[in-house]
Amino acid sequence: MRGLLRALPAIASVGALAFTFTPAPAPAPAADEPAVPIRRATPTKLMPLGDSNTVGGDAAGAAYRADLWQLLRADGRPVDFVGSVNSGPAGVLGDRDHEGHGGWTIGQLQGSVTGWLTTYRPDVITLQIGTNDMYDDASAGAAPGKLSTLIDTITTTLPDVKLFVASIPQLADPNHYARVAAFNYTIPGIVAAKAAAGKQVRYVDANSGLFQPYDFVDMWHPNYGAASKAAIRWYSALTGVPITRYEAEQTANARVTNAKRVQITSASGGGKIGYIDYADSSVTFTFQVGSAGTYRIRARGANGMGTVCSHQVSANGGPKATVKYPSYSWDLLGESAVDLPLNAGPNTVKFTKGDCYTELDAIDLSLVPTA
Repeated sequence: MRGLLRALPAIASVGALAFTFTPAPAPAPAADEPAVPIRRATPTKLMPLGDSNTVGGDAAGAAYRADLWQLLRADGRPVDFVGSVNSGPAGVLGDRDHEGHGGWTIGQLQGSVTGWLTTYRPDVITLQIGTNDMYDDASAGAAPGKLSTLIDTITTTLPDVKLFVASIPQLADPNHYARVAAFNYTIPGIVAAKAAAGKQVRYVDANSGLFQPYDFVDMWHPNYGAASKAAIRWYSALTGVPITRYEAEQTANARVTNAKRVQITSASGGGKIGYIDYADSSVTFTFQVGSAGTYRIRARGANGMGTVCSHQVSANGGPKATVKYPSYSWDLLGESAVDLPLNAGPNTVKFTKGDCYTELDAIDLSLVPTA
C-alpha cells in the first residue's frame, strides 16, 4: 500500500524519549517581539546561511530548513526565505531560497557574505558554519577568530539584522568530534561579547545532545529526520516559544493500537507509526503539562497518497478535531497543527484514522503562540 524508503537496521532504544526545546540561553527578543512574529505587514526575510548542513546532506536535501519552514507555516507566521541558492524538496519546503554552500569554510563565507547581504537585506539570519574548518587542528584552532570576524562583517553591513549563531553538529569520528566540541565551546562566549557590545546577536544550541549513531548520512551530515530535531531549536529561538517533542514510536510516550512501528531515517527518532488504516487503529500519547490552557499540537506526518489526508484527534476523551496533512511523499514529512484544550497535569491525546492514510512520526507541543 505504501512504499517505505531508507529502511534502517534494528534501532537501539533511545535514551531521551521526549525533547523539550526552549529558546536560546543568550539574550533573546522580548516575549512580544519575536524575531519572526505572527503579525507583520510584510513577511520576515530570513536568510539560512552556512554550509552543506544548511543545504542538506542527504537525498531530501533540506537540512533544518524544511521543518523550520513547516513549523513557522503552522503558526501562520509570514516568512520569506532569501538567498542566491534555490534547492530542496518542493512542497514540503515551500520556500527553497538560502545561502547554504556545500564544502565551504568560514573564510569562504566571509569572502561573499557582504554581497549577499546588500542584495537580499534579510531581517533575520540563521548562521551555522564551521564544519569544514574541522579537518585538522590548525584550521579548527583558527575557526573561533574567523567566526568572530564573520559576525562583525554581518552586523556592520546590516546593523539592524537579527543574527542567530548556532553550534555545529557533532561528527561521527573521534578526532573530528574533539575539534567540534572545542569549537562549539567557544561560540556562546563569542556571541555574548558581541551582544554586550550592542549587536543583535544570539546564540542557538541547535545540535547538542540530539543525535544518535543512526542519525548520520556520513561522518559530516545529520540526515533529514535528525535535522528536524534541530529545526525545533531554531524555531524556539526565532519565536520565543518552547516546544516539547513526543516521538510516536517510543512506548514511553505513546500506546499504539492496530498500527505498526516502522523504522526509517526521515523520521526524527528513526521510526514512525504506519498503517493507521482501520476504524480501531490509534496512537494515544500520554504526557503532562504545567498549566491548563489551549495548546498547539503539531503532528509530523508522512502522506504519499497524492491528496490531502487526515487524522481525527481528541484530548482526554473530548470532542474530535481534524488534522489535515498535505501529500508530499511517504519519505517527506510535514507539520500540521491542531489546537486543543489540555488540563494541568496528565493528559492523553488520541490520533485515529481520518480520510485516506497518513503515517505519524511525532507531535510537537506548546501553548498556542500569540506573538
